[in-house]
Amino acid sequence: MYLHKINMKLFLLFTFGTINFFSVYAQQDSSGVYFTASDFKNRHLVYAINCNTQKHKIKLKEFFSKPYIVVVHNDSSYTLQKSEVYGYKDCDENVYRFVDQKVYTILNPEDLIVLYRYFVYIPKDPINDYFFSVGSDGDVIELTKTNLKEAFPDNHRFHMLIDETFKDDLDLISYSKKSKAYRLLATYSASLK
Repeated sequence: MYLHKINMKLFLLFTFGTINFFSVYAQQDSSGVYFTASDFKNRHLVYAINCNTQKHKIKLKEFFSKPYIVVVHNDSSYTLQKSEVYGYKDCDENVYRFVDQKVYTILNPEDLIVLYRYFVYIPKDPINDYFFSVGSDGDVIELTKTNLKEAFPDNHRFHMLIDETFKDDLDLISYSKKSKAYRLLATYSASLK
């Protein structure tokens, strides 16, 4: 009986210690760089920090359309080619993906149909376009009804629901505050039933 109590105490100590270790480890991944789509899927950040206790900089070099980013981490500077980096996560929980040296904001990182926003501020004529990919490692394609149907050629119910639900391509990015989800994703889910 005494041995059983000791084993139970050791088990509980190990379990809570392990949980605490992984909680602290996960918190340190608040901001950083994803080198690959696999890193992104597994939420493995490189040059990761805990935004509450640490600082670093990820300089995009967008203004001059440079093909690289600069990460300042632990008093060291790293130059990374955009073509060799999947994306990054900032301290505001925003996630971005690099494609053809452009930076796309990932709007819904957890879903099969990943939605992206591409925004460039140009006075009097800003660019604000939307894209999608099938999976986080798929090609980034302009978000249109036609392109969605081509991406899912065998899901005829999805084709029908797209035409019934969305009046035009701009409507595809609509968000339901009630369900806290993009209507396109709910439409895709409905097509699978």
